[in-house]
Order: sequence, then structure tokens, then C-alpha cells
Amino acid sequence: MLKKHFQPISFIVIILTVVYAFYSQMPTFKKGETHDKNAFSTQRALVHLKQITKKPHFVGTLAHAEVREYIVKELRKMGLTVHIQRQEAVNPQWKGGTHTQNILARIKGSGNGKALLLLSHYDSTPHSSFGASDDGSGVVTLLESVRAYIASGEKPKNDIIILISDAEELGLLGARAFVLHHPWSKDVGLVLNLEARGSGGPGYMLLETNQGNHRFIQAFNKANVPYPVSNSLMYSIYKMLPNDTDLTVFREDGDIDGFNFAFIDDFFDYHTAQDTYERLDRNTLKHQGSYIMALLHYFSNTDLTHLKSKTDDVFFNFPFLGIVYYPFSAVLPLIIVLSLIFLSLFFGSIQKRKVTVKQSLKGFIPLVTSIIASVVIGVAGWKIILFFFPQYRDILHGFPYNGYSYILFFISLTLAVLFYIYKKFHHKIALADLL
Repeated sequence: MLKKHFQPISFIVIILTVVYAFYSQMPTFKKGETHDKNAFSTQRALVHLKQITKKPHFVGTLAHAEVREYIVKELRKMGLTVHIQRQEAVNPQWKGGTHTQNILARIKGSGNGKALLLLSHYDSTPHSSFGASDDGSGVVTLLESVRAYIASGEKPKNDIIILISDAEELGLLGARAFVLHHPWSKDVGLVLNLEARGSGGPGYMLLETNQGNHRFIQAFNKANVPYPVSNSLMYSIYKMLPNDTDLTVFREDGDIDGFNFAFIDDFFDYHTAQDTYERLDRNTLKHQGSYIMALLHYFSNTDLTHLKSKTDDVFFNFPFLGIVYYPFSAVLPLIIVLSLIFLSLFFGSIQKRKVTVKQSLKGFIPLVTSIIASVVIGVAGWKIILFFFPQYRDILHGFPYNGYSYILFFISLTLAVLFYIYKKFHHKIALADLL
């Protein structure tokens, strides 16, 4: 009976597993939810966000000054002494420069070690963007996290520096002003930076370090972040992108390492008039808060002078396990061991006449055919769509607003073609040989 229903049961299990893998990545925001004063509240963060995203607030506008004044006022409400670092800054690479006004505050720790720096920027991109995600989400996450931390009554071992930087959109100028000119930059041992390249989706952790990442990953795991989403491939992709973040300045000019937390879904909202309070995903904002609260409590009481190492780890998040990691040095031995296991199974199957060399080689025909078909469907299919909808070429980021529907369509079409190809060959080649 079970054998008869094995295929549909397997299919349902796979679908449920995939759905859960995505669903478990983020917390869920419920409108009207309440929290203790010493806990992060997405609702309280949204109150700040609504205030600072009423208008585009790029450098030089009246709205930019109003946002700065609002942030200063909120930090002072927490009992913090706020400083404005006024500094000319230039980025030769971006050919940009301006008079920056960074917002700074500091919570004194009981020890004499390196300080933990919380970082985000308060300027929006220089045109129509309201800056709700980039980087209003980061600003309000820090405001609410610091408020909750102070309300908890916890006395940190390390100093906690809050830097709400200016002119990030003009070339990371506020970060350059702080790293190159402010005396507090010499005290920093670790940076937690909040960014956005979209208006929704999970917040991804990207580690920026000049050396190995092993001890950083160990420490991140010990912090017990409730919804970690990351893998070591992400930073490799991030380095290929044409833009940097404020954290890049800390790493390159100050040899100060740190963690980036950024979300990238609904990319079509990025740096546009659609980056608004209404369009920011509430679950995403809650996810960003869950990162900062866990890491703020952990790193404010951890020695930040011994995080550097020469060892790099491969890492990825996994449901129930958090971040799974192992050293890069283990990659080659793993490949060798798995290859030997495969060869032993393959030749053992030949001896037992489960597979044949000739038929297994024929199994490459549907494989190569499927790969070619997938490429043709994707490339040619998109060319055809652009022929019928040439206006897609005018979209700033090259990704149409119904892009997710197109992705689903192409995946479904590709799978249908692959199933068709393998069904045809399955009549001529045994399943074991195809595998």
C-alpha cells in the first residue's frame, strides 16, 4: 500500500520541506503586537520610520537636516550624549565629496577593551527615493535596539558606539570621515552594519574581514541569533557587485572587520520613489532587529581583540542547526572521499549488473541535452519577452515588477522540458544508468 503511494508522498514531503525552508528564515510580524520595554519592538521602530521617510532626504535638502535633528532628539531621549562630527570628506574613486555631519553617541563599558560599533546611514539616494529601506530601516533598527538595550539595564563590558553616518549615497563619505578623522575610530574592534538593496525578504549576513572568518563565525553562532540566514558564497557574489557599503571603508582604511546585514528582495524598489514606509516588509524589519539585539548583547560583553584568524570556513544556515561551518582545508579531502565512495558504488553496481558502462555513458546524452535546453529556454525566452514588451528595457534596475512571475514561469517551463527529455530516454536507458 505504501509503495503504491510512495511517489505522491515523496513529492508532498519535498514541497513541504522547501516551503518550510523559506518560511523558517524570518520571524513574522503581527500588527498590534506588544513587547516588554527591554525587547525590540517592530511597531516602535515603525513609528520612527514613518517620521524620517516623509520626504526624500538626500544630502543638502531641508528634509535631510530634519531627519538628522529627529535622530539626535531620539538618542538624547535615551539619556545619551550626542555629538555631530562635521568633516569634509572626499572619495577619489567615486569622484565625490561633501561636508558630512555624522551623528555619534557612546555607551560607556566597564572594561578597557575594543568598542562595538553600530552603523547605519541616514541620507537617502540623491533623487526621488524616500529612503525607507535604504537606509531608514537600518536607522530605526538601531534606534529601537539601543533603546531596548538601555531599558534592559545591562551594563556592557565594551563601549558601544552608535554611528549614524552621513553621505553614504555620495561615496561612503560619512564613513570615510569617521575612519580617517575621528579619534573614536581607533577604539573600534567590530562593526555591525545595517543596509538594504530592496524592500523585503530575509536579512542576509555578509561577513567582511581582511583575514580568515573562522572566529567570526564561531562568535556569531555563540550569539544564538534566532533566524540566521547566510552562506560563504554570498560574500563572493557581493564582492562582484559594483557598489560597496560603509563597512567596506572600515575594512579597507581602518582594518576593522564586521558584519553586514542586508535584504535584497523587491529589488525594483531600490533607489526609487517606491522605497517608502508602506512598501517596507514588516517581517524584514523584525528580522533585522533580531540580528542586532542578539549580537548587541553578545558582542558588548565579548573580547573583540581576538576575532581575527588566518583560517577561512565554508558556512551555511540550516533549519534547527543555525550556522553550519567547516574549514576550507576540508573541501579537498571531502571531494576525494565522496569521489571514492561514488566510484566504489559505481563499480560495485557494475559487478552486480545493476548498471553498465555503455548505458551509463549514454545517460550523459539527456543530461547535456537538458543543460542546453535550459540555457536556450532562459536566454531565448527572455529575448522573446523583450520583443513583445520593449518597455522592460526602460526599467532602472532591469527587473520588471512582475519579475517573480516570470521566474516561476521559466522554472516551470524548464522542469517540464527536462521531465519530457528524461521520460523519452527512460524507455531506452535504465533508471540506475540515468542516475
